[in-house]
Amino acid sequence: MARYLACGLRLAIVLFLSGSAPAFAMPQFLQMFRSDPFRNPAFDGCNTCHMSPEGGDARNMFGQAFESAGERITTLLRAQFPDRFIYPVSKVSETLTIHFSDPNNKQVVVEAGGMKNLVDVERKTVNDTPAVFPSAPAAATSAVSGTQAAERRSEVPVDPYAREGAFFGSNVVNLPNGKPQRAGGWDFFIGHRFSSPICLVDCFNKPGTAGPADLFGFDSAAVVGYGLRVGVSDHVSVFVLRSNLFKTISLSSALQVSRQSATMPLTLQVRGGVDGKNNFGLYRRSHNPAERQYSPFIQVVTTRTFKDRISFTAVPTFAFNTRDETRGDDIPGFAFGFQHNHTIALGLGTGVRVLPSVSLVGEFIPRLWGFRGEFTDRPGVSIGLQKSTFRHTFELLISRQQPMTVAQYSFQGLDTFRIGFNIYRKLR
Repeated sequence: MARYLACGLRLAIVLFLSGSAPAFAMPQFLQMFRSDPFRNPAFDGCNTCHMSPEGGDARNMFGQAFESAGERITTLLRAQFPDRFIYPVSKVSETLTIHFSDPNNKQVVVEAGGMKNLVDVERKTVNDTPAVFPSAPAAATSAVSGTQAAERRSEVPVDPYAREGAFFGSNVVNLPNGKPQRAGGWDFFIGHRFSSPICLVDCFNKPGTAGPADLFGFDSAAVVGYGLRVGVSDHVSVFVLRSNLFKTISLSSALQVSRQSATMPLTLQVRGGVDGKNNFGLYRRSHNPAERQYSPFIQVVTTRTFKDRISFTAVPTFAFNTRDETRGDDIPGFAFGFQHNHTIALGLGTGVRVLPSVSLVGEFIPRLWGFRGEFTDRPGVSIGLQKSTFRHTFELLISRQQPMTVAQYSFQGLDTFRIGFNIYRKLR
């Protein structure tokens, strides 16, 4: 057992220390700038947004403004940095300048007295404030304002670091989606998996199930997980997750090899870590060492997105020391693959972005070899609906799995579906 712990810890340390290598620049933002029709070709490279040509360090004034704009190149952003963009300008007078910085010719920026105001000709707004008829009744004015406000709410941008293609947050449901974490970034995670199986028909005659009267399981106890992910550099992050299922702490590190872009076909991430039951034995030193079971794991995450609408991910998972070491000689009676103590699984996930900030996702985790769990021999199956608002994502899900830590969800599956949810919050 000790050698599995040492193996997992060595892997996590190697991935962590690899952050000292030169960080690769995330290409999607630079590619966005290069693809802009008004881009000034004199500007290129990472110092377009960063303080140094190598990138990965603090952002300059343009980079800070780009982040404040939701990491989008907007009509107003171009007008605020005319050195980085080339577009038509009309100087009406010494105090009035018109910036035609919208390639779609729907907006203009009016600069007067040193202040720049965004005029949307199509929506008839100035700085998102709708124009009104001077003689219009108050009720009509209110109606116009409400319509425009609804339009603005529907256009709330999503932080590119808060999603990977059609996947919002950092997971499909349990499987990682390969989304990178920027240097200094912090992500918070909360997961709930309720214990009662969902019942849709004849629930009174199915004891132990949860129907409409029990809010389909929301009234029941839950497996809960809390996690925090931190970006050490632009290509290395560390993650800690604590679940009340066997009081498991999961420590891991991720190496971001690539992210899909115009020149890179796949998002690729390598993850390694270790799960420790009973809080890694921190509070049970005098008990049976088997109760402090350590399960190292390795995952390779590959994600491919098509048309920024449909994403597929494949996650081969190698989990070690997965069989419960506290079981005695009776384990053959209810365990599957009990002659093995390791598990190889293949996680498969897909997502379809049905609205700009809403995706329908699903995952399937078949076991390819090794220990396959106790009581039931079922692969993991989960379906989720993700809704994102800039840097916050809520995911309502149904799943045939309750664990959220890697070694446990690699082999555990149930016969029935339970309801649950994930919450992802990008703190910075």
